[in-house]
Amino acid sequence: MVADSDSAHRPALSAAACSAVRPARRRQKRRIRRPFTAVLVGFLTLASLIFAPTPSLRPASAQTEMGTASSATTPADTVGITVSPRDSSELSPGQDLLLTVAVHNNTDADIPVGRVDVYLADLALTTRAALDSWLRPSADTNSGDQLVSVPTAGIIPAGAGTTVSVTVPAESVGLTDQNAWGARGIAAILSADDVVRAEGRGTFVWSQGSAITPVALTTILPITTPASATGLITAKALESYTSSVGLLSRQLDAAIDAPTATIAIDPQIIASIRVLGTAAPASALAWLDRLAGASNDIFPLSYADADIAVQAQAGAPTLLAPTSFDPAIDASLFVVPPSTPAPETTTDPTDVPSVTSRTKAQTSPSPTPSPTPTVEPGQTVIPSTSDLLAWNYTSTAIGWPAAGQVARSDLDVFAASGLTTTILSSGNVEQSDVFTPNTAVTLPTGLGLVSDSPLSAAIRAAAEATTDEEWRVNVTEAASLLAIVSAENPDSARTLLVTFDRSSPATATRIGQTLTALDGAAWSTAASLQSALAATPATTVTFQAEAIDGSRVTLARSLLEREGALAEFATILADPVAITAPARLDLLALLDTTWTAQTSVWEDQVRASLAASFDLMHAVTVTTRGPIIVVGSKVDLRITLNNALDQAVTVRTEIVPSNGRLVVGETLETIIQPNSAQAVSVPLSAAVGNGDVVLRVTLFTLNGTPLGQPAPIDVSVRADWEGVGATIFAILVIGFFGFGIWRNIVGRRRERAAEASAAAVEPAIPAAEPDV
Repeated sequence: MVADSDSAHRPALSAAACSAVRPARRRQKRRIRRPFTAVLVGFLTLASLIFAPTPSLRPASAQTEMGTASSATTPADTVGITVSPRDSSELSPGQDLLLTVAVHNNTDADIPVGRVDVYLADLALTTRAALDSWLRPSADTNSGDQLVSVPTAGIIPAGAGTTVSVTVPAESVGLTDQNAWGARGIAAILSADDVVRAEGRGTFVWSQGSAITPVALTTILPITTPASATGLITAKALESYTSSVGLLSRQLDAAIDAPTATIAIDPQIIASIRVLGTAAPASALAWLDRLAGASNDIFPLSYADADIAVQAQAGAPTLLAPTSFDPAIDASLFVVPPSTPAPETTTDPTDVPSVTSRTKAQTSPSPTPSPTPTVEPGQTVIPSTSDLLAWNYTSTAIGWPAAGQVARSDLDVFAASGLTTTILSSGNVEQSDVFTPNTAVTLPTGLGLVSDSPLSAAIRAAAEATTDEEWRVNVTEAASLLAIVSAENPDSARTLLVTFDRSSPATATRIGQTLTALDGAAWSTAASLQSALAATPATTVTFQAEAIDGSRVTLARSLLEREGALAEFATILADPVAITAPARLDLLALLDTTWTAQTSVWEDQVRASLAASFDLMHAVTVTTRGPIIVVGSKVDLRITLNNALDQAVTVRTEIVPSNGRLVVGETLETIIQPNSAQAVSVPLSAAVGNGDVVLRVTLFTLNGTPLGQPAPIDVSVRADWEGVGATIFAILVIGFFGFGIWRNIVGRRRERAAEASAAAVEPAIPAAEPDV
């Protein structure tokens, strides 16, 4: 930390020693400190407690005394106090220092009437580390020299707050033209009943008119929607988001209010509006027209803001993109109405220059478009995937992964996908110099733009502030950071990058106000995306590889593997896109960067998606179950296949017996109609003997990919029953005819025997004589 020429080193006082009186006299350009011994300090402290009158506003130009008794017994996080410049973070010679001190009593007890003591830090804040140490001090950090003491207006009730306006006359500030310009620290201490209740710290920027090298500040504003498990935004949600107070309208308002800010747009929003055709909400169409008319530089995020780092680390060789929107298109919504001119030829996003300013992209010669086909009223014109995603982007070669999670191998995947510039956070780089470098760095595969994380955090906090005092505190910290960067190395102009958070875009309602305030400072100027891309790469910054949490990568890898399995499964369909296209969109939605803030919810959504796809891939099944008895050496076995899908499928059936008792014929190719069952006949031949066989029936795609697990069918083989039956039948036939013949022979013999017997026993009868 570097001291001013007029600043003397002063020992830090612990909180327990806050009762020590630190008188300060300010006369023109000098500060004079009286030496005290420990005994005298204790005596004066006791005297101040006994004889001190009711605290009142004492002029800071006169000698002031602060009697602060013991440390606060109330927990530090239950009473809050902030101090910030009232109107501007800049203070020049001859100006009074106007401050706002806000006190918030979050305890269960009232705070009695007390006082607020305001201090000026002994030393200028010449480094970023010094600024951080001042704003977030340890317990024994010196608060500096007292400027003024102001009484509180009255009792601060429990759960309430109050605001105190403090004016420090210019002659009492103690800074002159001889003091170097830059960030200064101020502190406000609330005391009541001689007990320190809270201390808050802030900053302002002393600007005495010396030459300043402003810092160019590039800002990227994401326009996204909350995370979802589906790859298209519904019409109802779009109508809500694009209403006058909707999320997307507020985000676009903020971007248009900051003309130099760069917009990073989720292409899912554009495609979701366009895919609705004539059913798109009027507010969504108007919002899209406003976006088209914005002067901001614009580049696309990954579709559904899918994290490109997690894609790479999960094993994707190139980054994923939508394959088709056809299943989501209702043709009736794309009928050309009467008296409507033919739609203009859309510009493919790949035709836009990869890195150029938006002005150049609009004025540079474009290739001669192909003749637009004549479209008659009443004709249906279905947009292509490129039509739905097309936009006049400033650049399509920028990738923005989640902060601090980029591995070295990810850069190769980005480059293979056409991304030559990667936006990184401070956690993904190492810096070897004490001075703040340019945002641009050289990466092994191209260019990097490093977002300044501390500066981004301060600006985000200001943009998301819910009260004026909260906004002033954070915007002043951001202004002080920029002042330090400007002053730390005046001979080197710097370009810094600030990014806004994609995980909580709804709360950033003060973006335009914040950027306008910073742009108004003499040491800061707004810069375009092109300025950041054209900045000289920092030589003191190197890429530092990081990795995403292993459990998240594992689940993402499961999603990628599932998509590959779905693609193989879909080959059985007459129109595979009906499954693969929605699956790709839903996959991208599940890889949304904003899911990182909802880990448990995301894990549940991933598991639900995996379970749903498992059911889908098991929608074509074998329904035949055993046991089945096979009698004979050759039979046709009928097996029933079921298709629960809305499309016809073509599958190949393969049957493998568990042993050699059965021989199965060739595999069968079968077409099964939608939501129906189909019986197929499989020729079987008995080979050796009798016994039990398990037939494992497996369905395959025509490419040979199995559809689920084999279905077992228990079969009992009785191949020799055919011969046994024939023998028995022959025996029966022979026996039947033999018995008939035997019976005939026996009958005839009996008849002959009877005749012979009758002839032997019959007596002789004489011949009758004739009558006379």
